[in-house]
Amino acid sequence: MLRAREKICRPGPEREENGVAKERGKGWSRALQGLRTELFFTGESLRINGRGLLLGLVVGLLVGLWGGLFARLLEGAAQVRNGTDWALFLLPLAGLAVVWLYRRGGIKTAGGTDLIIQAARGEQPVSRLLAPVIFAATLLTHCFGGSAGREGAALQLGGSLAELVRKGVKMGEEFQDLAIMCGMSAGFSAVFGCPITAALFALEISCVGILPLGALFPCAVSSIVAGAVAGELGVRAVNFYLTASSPDPVFYGQVLVLSVASGLLSILVCHVFSGARASLERLLPNPYLRVVVGSAGVIALTLLLGTKAYLGTGDTMIYSALHDGQAGPADFIWKLLLTALTLGAGLKGGEIVPCFAIGATFGCVAGPLLGLPAPFAGAVGMIALFCGVTNCPLSALVLGFEVFSFCNPASFLVAVAASFLISGYGGLYAKQKFAFSKRPDPAGLGREDRQDGEGSF
Repeated sequence: MLRAREKICRPGPEREENGVAKERGKGWSRALQGLRTELFFTGESLRINGRGLLLGLVVGLLVGLWGGLFARLLEGAAQVRNGTDWALFLLPLAGLAVVWLYRRGGIKTAGGTDLIIQAARGEQPVSRLLAPVIFAATLLTHCFGGSAGREGAALQLGGSLAELVRKGVKMGEEFQDLAIMCGMSAGFSAVFGCPITAALFALEISCVGILPLGALFPCAVSSIVAGAVAGELGVRAVNFYLTASSPDPVFYGQVLVLSVASGLLSILVCHVFSGARASLERLLPNPYLRVVVGSAGVIALTLLLGTKAYLGTGDTMIYSALHDGQAGPADFIWKLLLTALTLGAGLKGGEIVPCFAIGATFGCVAGPLLGLPAPFAGAVGMIALFCGVTNCPLSALVLGFEVFSFCNPASFLVAVAASFLISGYGGLYAKQKFAFSKRPDPAGLGREDRQDGEGSF
């Protein structure tokens, strides 16, 4: 009976062929519908990215010109600072001028790069006066002996100019975040000459764990164009050629230990920077008095040390550590203290290049104790510390590839991964957010619900 029922219920050959034909027809229909959807998406993407291409080109050209000029003027400022005996003693007057410029322009002096990070998320407007003010303030700081970097000014300069471009070409407010990211990419590339790192850094900096890849194409365009324009103005990319031991378990263990130490150092660096700023603001609420006292402290400490080597960005320290394998045992400490005092007093510049110097000199000193070549250890320390203070592991990894020409890239992967894990949720930028936990959790890689810029999302 069962077999008979199966025979009765089984469709005949014609019904089977019709069913298969219908299924095939539905399959073709779904495929055509999917193709139409993809073509429509591609058309919309090309239309929108056409505007992004235009934005990236204009921003790259404009920021490349200003960034290249800025980098060349910083070289002149360094010559004035190092080639005279009197420039350092004018630092308090330069500080007064910096404070006056910010107050006159109505710009929050405590915001700095955090303002640009918030603007990249669409949370904060950017003052049209930010570009000229940060340009002048950073030059004053460097010319008269401040110990500060240049990337903070480059990011702010790029973001501010990009906003002017967005408004000039009549792009709506919904493009503010894209414009700011293009400007950050262009500014970073113009002064560092690392276009790949620059594009990734702009995407990664505002919210750790989430990359707004829709902005990758225009950011790449603005970064490459700005780097090329700045290169024509004489700004050269930084490259070092290193040698390292043959990789084996012992070698990677040495790199791991140095990277963990650099990650722990990054915690100290961030706390010293933020602590110096908070302490000076609490003790000296008046910004004019604060910048004079802080500048006097920089002068006194420089005279006590008997050298100007720790002033400026720290490029000379980086070159000595990575090219010659030379660094004093306390170089990274003095650079940290002088930079914290300079920026905490209200003078302008940036923290990243000083952190490069701190990491490179620390690695150069600590690496040989572990059995690593000094220049290579300096590179590991620099990349690991950069990752720890910025919470940008992809940017740090690519920076290692770009600057050190893929010398033992797996060691940089170890350095970045270890430093990122060890460095915790602190960082140079209080407004940076975290989308995911830094550690693997038994419940899964879930979001880390933290607030006030320490893991918030």
